[in-house]
Amino acid sequence: MLDRPHLLLDCDPGIDDGFAIFCALRFGNLDAVTTVSGNVSIENTTRNTLWLLELFGSEVPVHRGADRPLRVAPVVADDIHGASGFGDRPVPVTTRQPEATSAAQAILEYSNGGGATIVATGPLTNIAHAIEADPTVVERIEHLYWMGGAASTGNVTTHAEFNAWCDPDAAAVVLESGMALTMFDLDLTRQVRMGQREIELLRAAGTEIGEIFADALDFYKREIDLGVIEHPMHDPCAVLGFLRPDHFTFRASNIVCSTTDGDERGRTVVGFDDENLPHYLAVTANDKEVIELILMAILDTDNNQ
Repeated sequence: MLDRPHLLLDCDPGIDDGFAIFCALRFGNLDAVTTVSGNVSIENTTRNTLWLLELFGSEVPVHRGADRPLRVAPVVADDIHGASGFGDRPVPVTTRQPEATSAAQAILEYSNGGGATIVATGPLTNIAHAIEADPTVVERIEHLYWMGGAASTGNVTTHAEFNAWCDPDAAAVVLESGMALTMFDLDLTRQVRMGQREIELLRAAGTEIGEIFADALDFYKREIDLGVIEHPMHDPCAVLGFLRPDHFTFRASNIVCSTTDGDERGRTVVGFDDENLPHYLAVTANDKEVIELILMAILDTDNNQ
């Protein structure tokens, strides 16, 4: 039996966030989920999270978070993830409700006692709010694993990745806070791609969960990267980078995020030459092993290991 580390997941489901949630449930001890506006509205990211946890059979508490970035106007990516956030599927029905405690407060409470690990797969708004409310939280969060940023080429602008571009001020607050952080940027996540092979494997399972994720992945493949057979699985990389780090390599770095408007908005600049490097950049992934873990998380929900 492998160790199952504890974590809080901050996310904005979103198709690839759905895969990330199942990876966290399957391979970790998921203690709480906080939601944020990003891929779709806060109403949909929260509802999707509750629905996905119900599918897995989990009662992990969910805390609704920020409905807009710190400063810039809110923007969603429903053209990529679908109106509901999960492809063609209508807004899912769930019997659960989020907790009364806000996401930022939940992060502060979760970090009490120190040694907390957070994995973030969306804009960093909730974590920035927590830091602004209590700057000492950076000392109690042992590490933050973030899917965001682009060391080279972005996916919203030439240089900017969506999560960093969506709320650049929050990214800057977190990166400048002194919090220990590992970034899983587009150069890394583009190494882990799923497509028709994985869609067929999910459908062949003959389960409701397999069919739901196959439909979502098929929508992803149709809506993004036209003419490209496979699509990067961004968010599961951050979860598995924490839970199964032996499948990744990392490099100490210094990361800053531009908060200026225009073409530089959300640009993350990665440096390796400073004497005291506060961050890490995930550099390579064992793509075949990571893909198999993602599939296992969806297809083998009854067997935790």
